[in-house]
Amino acid sequence: MRKLAIFTILAALWGSVSAQSLGRSEFSLYDAREDALKRDHSKTVNHILFAPKAMGELGDIEMVGMEIDVPASWNDYNAYLHLENCRSGFDVAINGKIVASSEDPHTPQDFFISPYLVQGSNKVVLILRPSSCAELNAGAKFSSNPRFDGCYIYAQNRSCIYDYDVAIVVGEDKKLHLELDLIAGNDFNYEETITLGYDIYTPENKLVDYAVRDVIVGGRSRDTLEVRVDLGAELRYLWSAAKPQLYRMTLYVKRNGKPTEYLPLYVGAGETTFADGAILRNGKPITIKSAAYNAAATMATTRKEIAALRSKGVNTLMPDSPQPVWFYELCDKIGMYIIEQASINPTEGGDNRAVGGTPSNNPQLVERYLERVKSMYYRTRNHASIIAYSLGSKSAGNGYCMYKAYQWLKSVEKQRPVICYSADGEWNTDM
Repeated sequence: MRKLAIFTILAALWGSVSAQSLGRSEFSLYDAREDALKRDHSKTVNHILFAPKAMGELGDIEMVGMEIDVPASWNDYNAYLHLENCRSGFDVAINGKIVASSEDPHTPQDFFISPYLVQGSNKVVLILRPSSCAELNAGAKFSSNPRFDGCYIYAQNRSCIYDYDVAIVVGEDKKLHLELDLIAGNDFNYEETITLGYDIYTPENKLVDYAVRDVIVGGRSRDTLEVRVDLGAELRYLWSAAKPQLYRMTLYVKRNGKPTEYLPLYVGAGETTFADGAILRNGKPITIKSAAYNAAATMATTRKEIAALRSKGVNTLMPDSPQPVWFYELCDKIGMYIIEQASINPTEGGDNRAVGGTPSNNPQLVERYLERVKSMYYRTRNHASIIAYSLGSKSAGNGYCMYKAYQWLKSVEKQRPVICYSADGEWNTDM
């Protein structure tokens, strides 16, 4: 009877999927500056840990879920579900309707869920199932983090900082320049003036610049506020693994004269480029000594393990899929380069160039490849520690899907190299 009841529930839930994984930087917001600096969400009102409980199993399908209470104040907010460490493909059901789906068990993802929530009690259910393209996941190791660790639901005002791009570059005048693009989003039906603020501190904790500016955004649209600021001739603050010095920034929205929705970040000054087969940091070639490494279950353990690798001369980590966002911030702080890799880890086909001979040369999978590369790139592109991007594992093979993935990534990433380990002399790799 229990299995029959679960089957009946599943049959009622499945239908068309409408919510898509967001293509933006991964971030969460804080209500107070001091909490943002400590990365402490315990006092953030619109941040709910998502810790689903077992609801039943049917063969290789498992259901887990929890109820959340949506206050009336969320009418002016957009709600998002952040999922990671799910261990399998999954569907997301809210109040009895499938609203989102993912075939990638390794890349943390955010889903826009506001249209499916009601005021009061809501049931959020994950239907965990085998991925429909499991061949892309075959060679990847699951994170050692506990299952569903790092999952949460958060709400963000409908007029907000939707995303950001940030860099501190060396200008022709040999000074450091802040290049910050704040993408303001307005999901109200009418025009809104959004007041955006930022401040930036040197690695020695000296306030070097701050500003508050208005941007007028039409209803249901986005606009970009470009900030270009001279930070002075502080070349001693250039970031590298040997000298991991970071500028500290806080972004925020100001409403009724009061800052709200604090977004903290760290920025490494300088640039990563490549030339003549070498990766350069601030114009100087990097001698890379790499090791395969995925984050441990905690930041403290990860820090200890990275320190052990450093003692052996390792300066570059090569995870086999995207990692928790704290992993990149940790590497920024302690000085460790990362070759970031998309969650593309097939083990069959290898160098078979026949159409369909390997997943990487199966045109029917091209959208799956692009989804994974886009998710990898957008969520962590602002981190100084990332010096290159890998399209997949060394056993991934090459072909149509890899060609398209390379073309897309090169269209958005103009400086750091893109690597296809299995290109085997073809054009779609920079190194």
